[in-house]
Amino acid sequence: MSKNKNISVRLLRLTIVVLLFALVTYLIPHYWCAREAPQIFSNSGNIQEKIAKQVESIISHEMDRKSFKTGSELFNGEWLFGSYMMSGMGFGQMAILNPGQKERYLTQMEKCIRQMLSPDVREFDKNSWENDPIDSLDSDSDHAAYLGYFNLLLSFHRLLKNKSEFSGLNDRITSALARRLEKSRTLLLQTYPGEYYPVDNCAVIASIGLYDRATGANHSDLTGKCLSRMKNKYTDKKTGILFQCVDGETGIPADLPRGSGTSLGLYFLSFIDPDLSLSLYNSLKRELRSGLFGFGGIKEYPSSVKGGYGDIDSGPVIFGYGFSASGFTVAGTRIHGDYDLFRKLYATVYLFGAPYDSNGKRNFVIGGPIGNSIMFAMLTALDKNQFKKYCRSNGK
Repeated sequence: MSKNKNISVRLLRLTIVVLLFALVTYLIPHYWCAREAPQIFSNSGNIQEKIAKQVESIISHEMDRKSFKTGSELFNGEWLFGSYMMSGMGFGQMAILNPGQKERYLTQMEKCIRQMLSPDVREFDKNSWENDPIDSLDSDSDHAAYLGYFNLLLSFHRLLKNKSEFSGLNDRITSALARRLEKSRTLLLQTYPGEYYPVDNCAVIASIGLYDRATGANHSDLTGKCLSRMKNKYTDKKTGILFQCVDGETGIPADLPRGSGTSLGLYFLSFIDPDLSLSLYNSLKRELRSGLFGFGGIKEYPSSVKGGYGDIDSGPVIFGYGFSASGFTVAGTRIHGDYDLFRKLYATVYLFGAPYDSNGKRNFVIGGPIGNSIMFAMLTALDKNQFKKYCRSNGK
């Protein structure tokens, strides 16, 4: 009896140790990494300000394509361009979140715009098209990779500051994009010659719609047709997720529905069509949300399709989880007021971003310039009602 009793005691002790280990593993890392989530979600405290100061520091030092190590000149150029674009969006959002510092943030936003106009930053797109995106505005070269994202930033700046040195350029780019969309049988523009990506066209369409809101112009017939096509043809009917790529001649999907494009696309669309943005967000949550030990993640591919490979758009895909999809969805949680998922995703961002505070700045060490810029934009994304209120109070 005593021998059996000793075995039972040992088993009980072992069970308790295992349960305690499991409990600690589940609770402590997650709660530690998520401890700042309430402040950031409610835009209180100074964490977003620390991130802003780090990004200010990044853009104040001259970057070039050698600052990035993708292994591709094209992708190095995209990341250089994207670092300035996402930084600019973050500064614009901070101008709305902190009206007392609006001029400071507009100054930083304008630095990003000027950098994006520099020949070195335009080079990646110029090489792909064999003509310059700005110099060829009167031509039929689409340049969605450069012009869609750049014009979204210009239109956002126009919303915040109606008359500036960039107003004329915003007019010209918007006119060119609208003209090219009207000519497109698929209502999509090419990112690069022969390459059509719905997510990039979300930026194109949003840039035109935001321009209308800022200036009082009216492209609603065009943007309405484009948004309807995005919803009904370029979104997978089974999952509600955007297709990553389509055939430019037929509009037939040329890639699978994926999380990285959907999560970024719904961020862009929130500026002009919050209902479509919410529809994409709800589909993303339903089809791609998952997690482990309290940490949240977004998968790159729905379970209903065969896929699983990562690329430059998705970032690494590990056990199905996409780095880009998980990071971009942070914006969606803020836009659509979903604190529960925000908290879980922020814990993951904190864990893998390895944030380090110094001299009043927060650096996501693992992310480098592009990672810091993206997280700045995502962690300052505007609640859709807050954005609507700002526009209404400013007569937009």
